[in-house]
This record gives sequence, C-alpha cells and structure tokens, in this order.
Amino acid sequence: MIDLSTKEESRTSRPFQDCIGGTRDPLSIKLARSQDKIGWRRFMEGMISKEFCRIQETQLRLGRTHVSGAKWAQCLSVKLLETTHCQWLVRNFLIHDKVAGMLALEKKEDLQIAIEEQQAMGLEGLAEEDKYLMEISLADLETTSEEYQVYWLIAVKAERNAFSVRRQRAQAASRRSQNNHG
Repeated sequence: MIDLSTKEESRTSRPFQDCIGGTRDPLSIKLARSQDKIGWRRFMEGMISKEFCRIQETQLRLGRTHVSGAKWAQCLSVKLLETTHCQWLVRNFLIHDKVAGMLALEKKEDLQIAIEEQQAMGLEGLAEEDKYLMEISLADLETTSEEYQVYWLIAVKAERNAFSVRRQRAQAASRRSQNNHG
C-alpha cells in the first residue's frame, strides 16, 4: 500500500520509498525507486513511473480490477494535475486576495502599526492649528475605512513634517539674526 497523503508536506525531504510503509513487496520497492528517480515535482505534474502501469496491468490480469494500466495512469496523472492546480489556486488566493490575502493583511498590519506610531507620538511635532488631527481615538480610527485611515495618516505625517520644516527654518533664521547682531 502506498501512502501519498503525507508526501506533499515533506516532498523535498523524504523519498517516495518512505511512502510504501515499510513493505518488503519487491514490486512496490521497484516502483518507489523508479518514482524517486523521476522526483516529486514531476510526480505532482503528472509524470509517473511506468511501474504504476505494470502493477495495474498485473491487477487487471488477475481480475482484481477492470481498468487497464494505461487508463489508470492517465486518470492518476489527471488527478495529480487537478490537485496541483487546486493547490496553486488556494495559494494564489491566500497570498493575493485583495481582502483576505497575506499581502493585503500585511498592508493592513503595516497601516495599523503606522497609525499606532503616530497616535503614540501624541501632539508632539504638530502645530497648534493641526492638533485637531489627534482628537480621533485609535479605536475610532480602526472602525473607519482603509481609505480614511490612509488619508488620516498622510495628513498627520504631512503636518508633522511641515511643522518640523517651519521650526528648522525659524531656528536657522534665529541663528542668522544672532550672528548678524553679535
């Protein structure tokens, strides 16, 4: 008996022979060695050992099945390709879905961290006329749309930068004034 259920998770580290469950059946061992030469990636792409067909043909001759080796191999290849395609679709969804994908979640997490950093800074670095931006609580911001959160974050950062630039210019002007009078 060949156990393929555990193979996908460790396909790069375990040989196909591990899936034959310690059997001493020479046909299974020959099959496993043959498939190991082809490799797991090719197996999942539908490239299977001819030993699968030979074993199935033996089962057909013994009357244990009504499916020929070629037909069985064709069906197995199709199922492997379907499985590989489904795995690709799931992974693609998990990574790229605009709402629940990993990239979207990372973007949301980065936005949340940036908002929390700005909230933690409080009123520091804001001009008096811009302090209203900090009147919204973090809890209230979390319930707004992503678009509003991005807008708020850009506005706060822009005002902090503008305040910093104005302060630097004022300090430079003050130094020049002192140098001119001193």
